Amino acid sequence: MNDHLIRAFRAADLSIAGDGRTVTGVAVPFGVATVVDDGAGPYREEFRRGAFTRTIAERGPARVKVLAQHDHRAFPIGRATLLREDPAGLYAELRISATRAGDEALELIRDGALDGLSVGFRDIRHDRAQDGTVLRTEVRLNEISLVAFPAYEGAVITGVRGQLTGELVTPYLSVARARLALLEAATPRKGDPR
Repeated sequence: MNDHLIRAFRAADLSIAGDGRTVTGVAVPFGVATVVDDGAGPYREEFRRGAFTRTIAERGPARVKVLAQHDHRAFPIGRATLLREDPAGLYAELRISATRAGDEALELIRDGALDGLSVGFRDIRHDRAQDGTVLRTEVRLNEISLVAFPAYEGAVITGVRGQLTGELVTPYLSVARARLALLEAATPRKGDPR
């Protein structure tokens, strides 16, 4: 089995902040199961809150690189500047470098063509639920990637900030609010017979 695992997630709060080179978002949701395949066959996986506590404390954000599509052969396009566990998941602020690849990635994000985040990690400890779901309880975070097709569904872009003017931001917010409303309507709640 491969030691370096990757998981993608459509960013719940992906935005461009400050000087337009910092991307923020939820890199991994907590308490959400999805089907993944690391090459040995598909299985269900879920990240638990606390899975990133030790790696954040020991490595800090600066050692976590930002890649495009998990491409380890290319130079990184940036690095994490802030990582923290929130109730929703692993929150990340990612500084994108002023390189051709970084500029291309930012343009794709601004255009709405790239809105997913993914993590590359090494499993340290996990449990199994009764249904066989692998519950990730501790991982070593190696990288966060900007991806087109995330593994974890369920989150949408909620805004783009920074150097964009009001008339450019409004369409993003309108689409994001509509997508979020549809998602909330389609997500079963505990005790909901759906």
